[in-house]
Amino acid sequence: MKTITVKLPEQEAEELDLFIKKKHYPSKSEFIRGLIMEKMDSKTKEKQGWLALAEKSLDKIWDNKKDENVWRKYL
Repeated sequence: MKTITVKLPEQEAEELDLFIKKKHYPSKSEFIRGLIMEKMDSKTKEKQGWLALAEKSLDKIWDNKKDENVWRKYL
């Protein structure tokens, strides 16, 4: 596993310590690792959502019966 360093202002670091204790996280590392994975997963889901919308929008173009009749002559 690779180690990274995160610097926080003193007050934010104290708030993070209190939050981790209150929520019973095993460590700061586990908490931050979870946030990073959550963010990466949401980006993947966001991309999938945009791709689904684009595909749905293009269905009108792809399912054009007029084009199908024209192409049938050449295929």
